[in-house]
Amino acid sequence: MTLKVIGAGLGRTGTTSLKEALSMLLGGPCFHFLEYKAHPELMSEWLSFTEDVPKYTAVDSSVSVSASQWEHLLPGYVACVDEPACYYWKQLWEAYPDALVLLSVRDPVTWWESIKSITRQIKEEKNHPEGMTQARREFLEFLYALYPHLDDEGELSMEEDIEFFEEHNGKVISFAEQNERFKQRLLVWRPGDGWGPICQALKLPVPDVPFPHSNRRSEYHGY
Repeated sequence: MTLKVIGAGLGRTGTTSLKEALSMLLGGPCFHFLEYKAHPELMSEWLSFTEDVPKYTAVDSSVSVSASQWEHLLPGYVACVDEPACYYWKQLWEAYPDALVLLSVRDPVTWWESIKSITRQIKEEKNHPEGMTQARREFLEFLYALYPHLDDEGELSMEEDIEFFEEHNGKVISFAEQNERFKQRLLVWRPGDGWGPICQALKLPVPDVPFPHSNRRSEYHGY
């Protein structure tokens, strides 16, 4: 396996659309949080990995992850976006230095509104488990194990969430300012940018179809 694109952007920054777009461009599967539904066997592997290398401190960690270990966590994938892979952008790039690092960003306030809408729906579903399939129950158990703060009574304020969002993006930018090779492989992308910047960075022709626009908040039916 050789990863060609490493998504560094947090969830709800157009990552589902990117998943579709990159799969189309690269002719192979793109990893995304939704992949756990299709491949539940990956949940225990990733949970164990995030316990060894905590996701929120991964970029500050000196721990390296070998390409063979990534191949175990991302079997057959040619790209990855969304969470939790986005927290490991530094370790991924160290293993695949020729990959394009794609930092997807959006307006912080609209990002926060989207995140809160999603977490409310997830909590509502967890509080009304009647009729839930075993597969869905196991998926939500994994989600809460990976993100235990979803069970917390006291949620972060909008200001604290946005600070976290901007700090994450800032670390990617700051690393690029200190590492010229990484800077040359970094693309900061907004959902409205569409195909152009991605295709230019990958030296691929622009597809003759509209850029995907998936998983809008108004259409969201749960992870």
